[in-house]
Amino acid sequence: MEKVLREFITTLDTSFKRLVADTIETAGVKNLSVNQIQYIEVIGKLGNPTLSEIAAELNITKASATAGVNKLVNLGYAQKNQSNVDKRIYHVTLTPTSEKFIQLEQQALEEYVSFISQSLTKEEEEQFSTTLNKLIQGFYKRNKEDD
Repeated sequence: MEKVLREFITTLDTSFKRLVADTIETAGVKNLSVNQIQYIEVIGKLGNPTLSEIAAELNITKASATAGVNKLVNLGYAQKNQSNVDKRIYHVTLTPTSEKFIQLEQQALEEYVSFISQSLTKEEEEQFSTTLNKLIQGFYKRNKEDD
């Protein structure tokens, strides 16, 4: 079991890194670090977040989130917009290039899901789903304990 699990994790990791690299190239985004990709993903997930919301989602300080977002703004992958209601608050949006990256990444993830579903019988898929849900809950619990 341990050998198969290690191989699965390694294969999945390698495949996902290739997916991200291909998506970056296709979307026309360049020179992005792993952290910057995470910022783009979080901004895309949250929609029109404030810097505080980004910091909370990434579990980092607001100062770190501000620095990270400012780098994305300088690279042309995000925009900061001052709130009309409270001038102290800035909302962050993605540029069309970053939105294209998110869209392509989502399409690629859907292809992964489809590949896995097509590789398994219905019974195997249900067992796999149950096992993965158990592991996901274990990771959530473990991460909360680390906080």
